[in-house]
Amino acid sequence: MARHSAQRKLFNPFRGTVYLNRGGYGHIFQLADTAIVVKIAHRIINSNADEEATAAENLEILRRERALYEALATKLPHPNIVQYFLSTDIAIFMKFEPDTLERRLSRRFATPIPEERQFCWIKEIASAASWLESLDYFHGDLRPENILLDETEHVKVCDFGRAQKRGCKVEVATYPFYRPGKNAVAGPAHEQFAIGSCIYTIRTGEVPYGQWETPEDFKKMCEALVRGKYPPTGDDGVLGHIVSSCWHSSYDSMADVEAAIERVVGMLCEEGSAVRLSLEEHDLCVRNCQEFLAQQGQVHKENNTV
Repeated sequence: MARHSAQRKLFNPFRGTVYLNRGGYGHIFQLADTAIVVKIAHRIINSNADEEATAAENLEILRRERALYEALATKLPHPNIVQYFLSTDIAIFMKFEPDTLERRLSRRFATPIPEERQFCWIKEIASAASWLESLDYFHGDLRPENILLDETEHVKVCDFGRAQKRGCKVEVATYPFYRPGKNAVAGPAHEQFAIGSCIYTIRTGEVPYGQWETPEDFKKMCEALVRGKYPPTGDDGVLGHIVSSCWHSSYDSMADVEAAIERVVGMLCEEGSAVRLSLEEHDLCVRNCQEFLAQQGQVHKENNTV
């Protein structure tokens, strides 16, 4: 009789959590009856050798993301960066946000997006990137999928597994939010290209070069990126020149990108700002995470390991 293969299922070390979605290297679960989510590296139980190797890579990326969150936690928080609570060696606990920019753009026909809201998103993305640059970090994979929206539709940048210090090699990025090039390093040139593509996507509702469905389409898009043959931006009389400037690395810093956007749309944005927990609310969420870990048989230590 043939042996039945062992059951394959998603690895999740935490009981009582609700699955939300999967990113490039991790899964997101929500703690029941809370506004807290936990991110763990993607791994399949009873996987083969190749899958186990990939799972080890995913865990290493998650640990790099954890290190960045811990570094940012020592600074005054930025309103457009997702709120971080604590982490362990295998998990990162953050505030739940109800939407992503990618999903919101996909609903643009059913629920139109006012131009003032578009301007607000663009300003907030640039502000978050400029703030990270001031700390000598660059996100490395800015795109609508990695930009959350809070309940008032303000930006919360997340997913820092590809973030790097200035001058470090860019290992992985996502076309067409990345310009191919040899020995690409983290810095303003790489980051502003991604922001240019984000602005284009927000303004047009489509990613640059459109959707590709075949390997041939993808090859053509990559070849166009290498040649510097970018989509036309002239139809956008407000921000088209900024998109083109970002794609051609015309700005010396993310602060310059932010300033250019502010000059153009600063007075055209809606009032209001991203929802942010008070210090007391934040501390309560941290305690809830610690209690959750204790209930799972894990003890949170001061050095953020279990």
